[in-house]
Amino acid sequence: MNIEDWRIRIDEINDQLIDLLNQRATYATEIGKLKKELGLPVFDASREQKILDSVGAKTKGPLTSDSIKKIFLTIMEETRKVEE
Repeated sequence: MNIEDWRIRIDEINDQLIDLLNQRATYATEIGKLKKELGLPVFDASREQKILDSVGAKTKGPLTSDSIKKIFLTIMEETRKVEE
């Protein structure tokens, strides 16, 4: 395969990631509604730490556990904005 073939594959994955991130944000919006009804705070530090620990442990490389955690931290920070 040449560089353009690889770039096409990356573009396809980018499209999938966008769809999945928006699906995740939609779910977070619903969770935010439930939290509001229940009087719970949007930010749940223990839940977020569990997620970070879990995703960090699942990576098989080439991204490191720390890299995956940083990506997910950003995802959660951005998703929290739509949860409010």
